[in-house]
Amino acid sequence: MSSSATKSVLWAAVDKFGIVLLQFVINIVLARLLTPDDFGLVGMIMIVIAVSSILADGGFGAALIQKKDANDVDFSTVFYVNITIALLLYLIVFALSDNIAIFLSSPILSDILRVLGVTIVINSIGLVPKVILRKTLSFKQIAIANISSYVIAATVAIVMACMGYGIWGLISLYIVNSVLTTTMLCLFAHWQPSLLFSKVSMKGLFSYGEYMLISDILANICFNIQSTLVGKYFAPYTAGQYAQAKKMEEVASTTLPSAMQQVLFPIYSNSQDNIEELRHRLRSNSKIVAFVIFPLLTLLIIIARPLITVMFGLQWMDSVVYFQVLCVGGFFASLEHFNFFALAALGKSKSLFITGVFKSAILIGLMLVAVRFSMSAVLLAIVLSRAFNYMANAVLSHRYIGYKLSQQLIDISKPLICSVLTAMIVLLLMNMIALHWVFIVMIFIVVYLSLDMISRNSLLPTLLEIAKRIISRD
Repeated sequence: MSSSATKSVLWAAVDKFGIVLLQFVINIVLARLLTPDDFGLVGMIMIVIAVSSILADGGFGAALIQKKDANDVDFSTVFYVNITIALLLYLIVFALSDNIAIFLSSPILSDILRVLGVTIVINSIGLVPKVILRKTLSFKQIAIANISSYVIAATVAIVMACMGYGIWGLISLYIVNSVLTTTMLCLFAHWQPSLLFSKVSMKGLFSYGEYMLISDILANICFNIQSTLVGKYFAPYTAGQYAQAKKMEEVASTTLPSAMQQVLFPIYSNSQDNIEELRHRLRSNSKIVAFVIFPLLTLLIIIARPLITVMFGLQWMDSVVYFQVLCVGGFFASLEHFNFFALAALGKSKSLFITGVFKSAILIGLMLVAVRFSMSAVLLAIVLSRAFNYMANAVLSHRYIGYKLSQQLIDISKPLICSVLTAMIVLLLMNMIALHWVFIVMIFIVVYLSLDMISRNSLLPTLLEIAKRIISRD
């Protein structure tokens, strides 16, 4: 990985981990000021906001990144298209908010949707500036915008929650963060739209972006429909417990992969004419993530109960089992999108779309059956769908990139085996000695790294060397 790419990954990681750390702290504070019902209600409607935001993007963001010679005509065209679509979507959300609230049996959701829906328009303004920053690997500016905006937004949310505004304190977090982030992205990009619009450009970008758009919509529906269906078929309290568990699991399983993927998509796109190089990058990235994420998820499963008790309090204890099961699905989720973005960089958007239809059908089908039984069935459905998603993308990667499915499984088997063996050793010690969870964490890390070092081809020296290069160049 080049110096600029390595530093970009570092800043993308600073962005992701900085936001994650802030979210942890703010979640802890808000979880003690608000109720599980408040979190559950917001989680139920996020599918509407998320899908609308993806529709506003129209797949043009990915298309601009994938296009090597994108120019100002392309950027300006996409800017005007995005804002037009976003305004129309907000009007639709506003008009349908009462019906959505009735369907979800929560009248207050109507007002919440109408207020929160404003972020669809606000975010659309910052889409092109963010693409420009990503194409130039300016992840430092993106990190500054995201983190500083979230700090201010979180402060507003906590103050409102302390003043008794309840769920509206949580809503203010999204609104203020959206306004500030968009403003800063526009300032950092040093770009303003020209009075240019090209139908040719729009058609050319949409020919690639249309499949990415539908793939993103399906992915976001699947991601958010879980909370919506849980809120529809179970109590808001259960939906809130599930939402908190899901949020925690995502922090562990997707933070590092997401940070890397932001940088790797434009880098993968630059390697689209060299399959061997692309395959090498993909394999290396997958192994690094498995080395870090697999033991982390395993450790979190072990210490879930004391961790959640300390962070959120006893009122969130029902989320422990949800969190533990979701972490199992996190093993697959952490690797799923590396194959996806490598294939997107090759322009295989149609294949990704077709596969996405099958993946979405599997998840929605499993969920619609599971919600009629129990939360245990719901959790099992989620884990199975994540396993299927990973395998589906891995098969496509085998076909188009030559990264064989068998090789992928071999590459991730070592950290998986080391994680399982470490868990067995730690659990054995816990049965013999009463250990505080902090000591469990320390023992787990030592045992895992020891097992990795005595095995062949340890990744630890490689990671330490990357860290050394980053430090020496800063």
